Amino acid sequence: MTKAPDRLREIARSLNRRRWQPTPAEVELGSTFFHRVEELEEEPQPGFPRGADHGGRLHTENLVVLARIVTMARELLSVWKDRLPGSPMVELVEQYVSGAEPLLPHAERLVTAWSGVTFPEPTADEIAYEAKRLNVPSEEGESNLRYWKAVRWEEEAEHHPESLWDELSPLWGYLVAVRSTMMAAVTGDTDY
Repeated sequence: MTKAPDRLREIARSLNRRRWQPTPAEVELGSTFFHRVEELEEEPQPGFPRGADHGGRLHTENLVVLARIVTMARELLSVWKDRLPGSPMVELVEQYVSGAEPLLPHAERLVTAWSGVTFPEPTADEIAYEAKRLNVPSEEGESNLRYWKAVRWEEEAEHHPESLWDELSPLWGYLVAVRSTMMAAVTGDTDY
């Protein structure tokens, strides 16, 4: 079997040169994947605070979402693999799953550590100051304080050593490349 990054380049090249023109069924698989990913990424994960802009997401939460995406992708493969034998789109979903698998033990470790942490409650004065500083209701000020306490927890070396993020960064980059290729196949926008 061709090494995954090499095969990803082959698939992307064949798509770009229009040697692979995804069938309607392949586009359906890719569209289903992205629709479900979007649902999982937008669904608030219980127990994780949000920053004031409501877009702030903790690294730990991102790993939890990734684990759920992998589970969903495996379910898709169980349905689509036999329907599309030899399909590059099936290969892309498989590559996404196999590319994400090395991240899953870190997700499990961090979630275990997260479940055991208790942060000090923000005081009424801290909440009032934060709400005034951000010009938001006190609930949002409190939420923002909780978020930044969690960010500081994540930055502690025992939870997220710098070397770990250096090690995981190429894996995230690979997942982005797989998703970009899948999106190009789904949309037909291959002039990248």
